[in-house]
Amino acid sequence: MLRKLSAALIAAFVMAFFAPKANAQFEYGKNYIGPHIGLSGVGSALTLGADYERGITQVGEVGPGIIGIGGMFDYFSYGDAALYGKWTYIDIGVSGMYHFVLDNKKWDPFLGLVLGYEIASWSWNSGYSGLASPSAGGFALGGSAGIRYFLSDNLALQARVGFGFYLLAVGVDFKF
Repeated sequence: MLRKLSAALIAAFVMAFFAPKANAQFEYGKNYIGPHIGLSGVGSALTLGADYERGITQVGEVGPGIIGIGGMFDYFSYGDAALYGKWTYIDIGVSGMYHFVLDNKKWDPFLGLVLGYEIASWSWNSGYSGLASPSAGGFALGGSAGIRYFLSDNLALQARVGFGFYLLAVGVDFKF
């Protein structure tokens, strides 16, 4: 699955060089959904996830930008041979983003917050299966700054930096 997702993201980035003219900045009433890969803050583990967002305000209702609300899901695992096992993390969150409107409609810069719940569990390697496998969970607040680049009216590349859930993520978004 990781190879397929990576191949799809690489293909989307290559398509950016051959993209037709796009006029598709973030819009009120539209939905944006897509997969991403990222870098977690735990053991530099690779994250796999998905984002969803919907524009809920129009330009001028809350300043010169547009507010979007949505959700996110991330999964990653971090193993350590010295500890004889691995941690697995699942993050689920809701997000609120402020999108800045630019004259160039191919670009969509945004800034926002994510409130989520993180589930962490430990699993032992096979030689230690008789020992307890602890798990934990809790609410977390994160932040994100990012940008979308629209390849067409309905397809965009996305890059984010953040804290609380992932450090860096890149992905593809589909608008409908």
